[in-house]
Amino acid sequence: MPDWSYRTVLKPLLFTLPPATARALCLGVMGPLGRSRAGSLLIDFLGHMRAPAALERRLLGLRFPTPVGLGCDLDPQLRAVHALARFGVGFFELGPVTCEPVASTSSMAVDPQRGCILTADPPEGPGLRVVLRKLASSPALEIPLIARLAVPAGTETARAIAEYRQLLDALAPHVSLFCVPATEAPEVLRDVVAAARQLPTPRPVLARLPLALAAAAIEPLAVAALAAGADGLLLDGALTPSPGRREIGSPARQPARETVAQLRRSCGPDAVIVGSGGVHEAEDALLLLEAGADLVQVDSGLALSGPGLPKRINEALLYAGARPEEDGEASAPPFERSWFWTLLMGAGMLLGSVLALAIAGTRVVLPYDEQFVALSRVELAAVNGRLLAFMAHDRVTLAGTMLTIGALYSALSLFGIRQGRQWARIAVLSSALAGFATFFLFLGFGYFDPFHAFVTAILFQFFLLGLHCRAVEPQGLPAPALREDWRWRLGLWGQLGLIAEATGFIAAGIMICFVGVTQVFVAEDLEFMGTTRAALAAAGPRLIPLVAHDRATFGGMLLVSGLTFLMTSLWGFSRGSRWLWWTILLAGLSGYGAAIGVHYAVGYHSPWHLAPAWAGAALFVTAMALAQPYLCAADPALEEAWKPRRARWSQRGGHPEARA
Repeated sequence: MPDWSYRTVLKPLLFTLPPATARALCLGVMGPLGRSRAGSLLIDFLGHMRAPAALERRLLGLRFPTPVGLGCDLDPQLRAVHALARFGVGFFELGPVTCEPVASTSSMAVDPQRGCILTADPPEGPGLRVVLRKLASSPALEIPLIARLAVPAGTETARAIAEYRQLLDALAPHVSLFCVPATEAPEVLRDVVAAARQLPTPRPVLARLPLALAAAAIEPLAVAALAAGADGLLLDGALTPSPGRREIGSPARQPARETVAQLRRSCGPDAVIVGSGGVHEAEDALLLLEAGADLVQVDSGLALSGPGLPKRINEALLYAGARPEEDGEASAPPFERSWFWTLLMGAGMLLGSVLALAIAGTRVVLPYDEQFVALSRVELAAVNGRLLAFMAHDRVTLAGTMLTIGALYSALSLFGIRQGRQWARIAVLSSALAGFATFFLFLGFGYFDPFHAFVTAILFQFFLLGLHCRAVEPQGLPAPALREDWRWRLGLWGQLGLIAEATGFIAAGIMICFVGVTQVFVAEDLEFMGTTRAALAAAGPRLIPLVAHDRATFGGMLLVSGLTFLMTSLWGFSRGSRWLWWTILLAGLSGYGAAIGVHYAVGYHSPWHLAPAWAGAALFVTAMALAQPYLCAADPALEEAWKPRRARWSQRGGHPEARA
């Protein structure tokens, strides 16, 4: 559920349901996806949320792909841990894990106005047996897993130690580190730390500090926990507004920030601190890190702000710590870079589209077409008065689609791949690979076009060189917004429209490919020419394969343009990417202009046949209008606001100044 679907359609629908039902529905859908290979690939494809390598942190002997993680309040029943772990996060906390199940003592409630979620205190939990079953039956996570351990309140010391040891021994094979309450008796905490270090593979232990305690009480707890051997501190950002109720969300934001700063001052620069509490925007996470946290947790923000929140935080972190490109990177010859060869691919498509338009607008068929079909241009015109016009309509539409692809590839190469946008490189190379595969559609109709093969062979060499050559490091990143605004919300609707548009292109491309290698014509085609398929076949045994070649090639190119549009729309939307808006606009108008215009030029006016094209054009224009304020936003004030923050972060190697 990326932001473009969640914030536009799904969140309004889900918030009409009881909160517990909505959560169960979401996690119930995501759970099976996250546990299957195909589902995991789908999540990665739709969200493209994996954290950039530059954000990696190494703490407590563990590798965190990003300092942003998810808290345990999101999925207490462990329905969708593997799906949530693919949301661009660096760690995941599960729990609280208890030896026996803990039932919910009150209903869940959401207060959108205050930006918080109310749950039971103590939180519900499935119990150790269920947790072990779910962990054992699922693939291992690629990120550190924190197990928050708990025993019932009022448990005597000896029994508490025994239960903690049972939890440690059972969970050790599945988790990377443990978290226990700092409010436990000192002897309990010391025993847990000692037991964790005596495991076959020792595990670090974090002491959990409840934000709900008075500020004066948290500092002594933290100092005592570190003295007892805890490897770090985790601030639980939940408040307790009333007995038996636990509140997570915006009300905890300012207290959490102040408490983290206090902990950093009192515990020194070496203590590992995990901060949480009201992280609903990218700036909330940055402020916690600047206050002194090493890692930050997202909880209520994922439901209230959207599943793309970790990705938005990662983008802000990447921008905050970005450094200018190295001289060696800048001085490398273009032909050693991937963008140069993908640009040549795009230029080749543009040149091919111009040639195809010129041919379609003049003689329509080339000499080798006439040789294959054993009919001259004059003889083809004699077969049916509208046959050449119909073939010209196919070839102009094909040329328009090639023009779209060429424009996309060229711009993505110059402004995307050359600037280190990995998503642009994946979009160009993967869609191009699909295009090369469609060349073999000729096996379905038997016409091996030598010029088509020649051009494909040349472009394939550019593809291989683009795949082989190195990509550059990200540079020239646009300043990301630290808080959502109306432009971003409006842009999500535009993004949704473009994704729907691209999906339609892909479906239409597959359908046209299928028609091209099977029946070739649809009813409207034959009605336009005033003939039948049998009559055309009788005029020459190779006439229909010639037409099929154009049809299938157009379907293949439409599929490629759809894939490129889809990946660009899914992954490339970022504030201030004016070049992207203009690229999509020009590419889309070129394709629609050729496809619709040629129908009227040749007199092919069938409303039913043209309805999808007109509907697609209307959707495209609407989506571009909605996306324009976000993609073309120019905000000098935002750039200025970022300058001091970037200076602090870049001087400290990607960490805020407060951590020095």
